[in-house]
Amino acid sequence: MGLSTFRIAWRNLGRNRRRTLLAVTAIALGQITLVFVNCMMAGMYAEMLRVITGPLVGHVQIHHREWREERAIDMCVENLSQARSEIEALRHVKSAWPRIYSAVLAASGEVTDQPADAEMAMIVGLEVDKESAGGGILGSLQPESMPGSKEVLVGKVLARRLGIEVGQDIAVIGQDADEFPVSDLFTVKAVVPSSTDVVNRLGIVMPLADAQEFLSLSDRAHEIVVQGDDHREAEELAARMAALPGLESAAVLPWREAAPELVTLIDMKGWMDLIFVAILFVAAAAGIVNTMMMSTFERTHEFGMLLALGTGPRRIVRMIFLESLVLGLVGVAVGSIIGSALVLITSHTGIDYGALSGVRGQEVAFRGLNFSYVIYPMFELRQIWFGVCAVTVTSVLASTWPAVLAARLEPAEAIRS
Repeated sequence: MGLSTFRIAWRNLGRNRRRTLLAVTAIALGQITLVFVNCMMAGMYAEMLRVITGPLVGHVQIHHREWREERAIDMCVENLSQARSEIEALRHVKSAWPRIYSAVLAASGEVTDQPADAEMAMIVGLEVDKESAGGGILGSLQPESMPGSKEVLVGKVLARRLGIEVGQDIAVIGQDADEFPVSDLFTVKAVVPSSTDVVNRLGIVMPLADAQEFLSLSDRAHEIVVQGDDHREAEELAARMAALPGLESAAVLPWREAAPELVTLIDMKGWMDLIFVAILFVAAAAGIVNTMMMSTFERTHEFGMLLALGTGPRRIVRMIFLESLVLGLVGVAVGSIIGSALVLITSHTGIDYGALSGVRGQEVAFRGLNFSYVIYPMFELRQIWFGVCAVTVTSVLASTWPAVLAARLEPAEAIRS
């Protein structure tokens, strides 16, 4: 009974091939949109998550409680050595990087009170060897570019604005933690790119010990960036750090609290999935309702004959449900194949949104982070299952009315129609 019902349903779909093809095409296009766009968004959000939980923000950030609002040079994490040793002793902590930030004036050449070509800059004091070994602000810095005593690294945008090159001197004028003016000359060891906007545009990167000496910040730092084993466990890790004796007076923030605006963008991923499932739902409903309604009216005489020969109304209902289900699943299968192929191809080649929109450059800066314009879609099997589930539900709902109409036909009246 079931096999014969399926054969009849399959045959009926081929009666009006043009109408069936249009319905399949509409459903397939909806599924292509669902699979490709959501996989593209998955790749974009995965890259955003990697950048956000990367070297600048990390999994957990530790500051003076008022540092994020005031950014005053004297608002530091005190007793840095003790605090760091306590952090690194915790399980699941991979690294704890102290950093110093201080706004200064910078110019090429000799130190003067007010250099004519001075530019706003930012001293970034950090452990250069550790943060250039992979995963840090400096990326993969070559050994020959490591700064020594009285040497600094300069961000590529700042170097261009100052017209300064490797080997030249850079004058730095600022204020130390005791509010005394400080100034000195440093040699530019290298001009560096970075995944963080603060280094690219403003950064004068110097070893942590040099920055502490220059700014009178002995055994202090403005920030400790902690990387754990898994960004999903950041809240738990932050809670354990907040209980450490050396951090009782500090602000300990998991990455979701440290970068709330960016987290909001990431959390939109779930809504985007739902939006494109809804698009597929509408496309499937429009195609299936139209096809099944037209098919039901055209086959009124046939349904009457089947009912007169003893076919029960339930079998008529099953036949119509099966037709709509097969129609929907064929469209989903075609769309899934094409959509998956597009995802697999572009996951290797990437999609350059900058080039498509006429924007020059490879990155865009937002909240101090640099995000690439090139998106690499990430295949997610669940997107196909979303489509299958959506179309299955849509097929049942869309075919209910035609099925009820067919089941209620009077055999005699239907045969005469």
